Amino acid sequence: MDIREHILGLAKKVKGKIILPESFDTRVLKAAEMLTKNSIASVVLPADNIEDVKKTADNAGIDLDAIEIINIDQALLDNKKVSDFVTARTKKGLSEHDARALLKKPLYFSMMYLKSGKCDACVGGAVYDTADVLRASLHVIGTAEGIKVISSYFLMIPPANHPIIKDPVMFTDCGVNPDPQALGLKDIAVLTVENFKKLFPGKNANVAMLSFSTKGSASNKVLDKVLDATKLTQEYFKGQSDVNVDGELQFDASVVPTVGERKAPGSAVAGKANILVFPDLNAGNIGCKIAERFGGFQALGPIIQGLSLPVSDLSRGSSAEDIYLISAIMLLE
Repeated sequence: MDIREHILGLAKKVKGKIILPESFDTRVLKAAEMLTKNSIASVVLPADNIEDVKKTADNAGIDLDAIEIINIDQALLDNKKVSDFVTARTKKGLSEHDARALLKKPLYFSMMYLKSGKCDACVGGAVYDTADVLRASLHVIGTAEGIKVISSYFLMIPPANHPIIKDPVMFTDCGVNPDPQALGLKDIAVLTVENFKKLFPGKNANVAMLSFSTKGSASNKVLDKVLDATKLTQEYFKGQSDVNVDGELQFDASVVPTVGERKAPGSAVAGKANILVFPDLNAGNIGCKIAERFGGFQALGPIIQGLSLPVSDLSRGSSAEDIYLISAIMLLE
């Protein structure tokens, strides 16, 4: 599978619009150029000073002619949504002036632009850190109905001729929750499966609930939440033939067929997992970066899940190509 062409092909059919808050960064401007020139999406760039954005692009040899650059102006936003936001912030102790001042910041303005129905997704985080993006998204966008735990996933794309992994896999959660408990791990798994189905319609989701043990090879109280989360997730997807869930499984038992057969014989997931649910943020973030830096995987994300509207938190090490592909993914959310 050429995952790049697969994602771009799906996104192109949506004919969506993306807002990119960090219009002062050349990687973001290059991604905007790629999105519009290749007809993947239309792009909006918010700016305190439009001429500054154009000058930055000119200096980098980037063509912004097909891109909409707008001044940060609350008159462009939905008055009711702005009023609701201000009321919510003042209830938390901010003055009305300070609440409205937040919406003059590119990140908050962009989230409210999305909330106002002016675009389909917001992609930030190339410059802003995760805490900034999550705070703005929770304050402005809010969680989806019925969701208590927001999380994230990375789409991990293997290098050509990788000896084990041939198709993309999802790592979750590698960017948001430090120590989710059993119910939280279940919610993370459920949201990731939903996004897997959007990206890979018709393909079985094989979910491995990861641990340092496989099927009782070790006994420790820290395993309890993984075992409980496995049962909860299996129960949630009971009767859905295109979703398989198993755990607890070690990483090698999850992705290496020969190891999976030996350690977990008869498992529908062992050796062929394409969704890997890590037990906590330490394991997830370390695992993601090892795969990226030692294994040569392209790590697209973290892509936030559980919000009421599509928002992505980019890695600050993202390339223009990463931003380009993640923007395309967000149109499928």
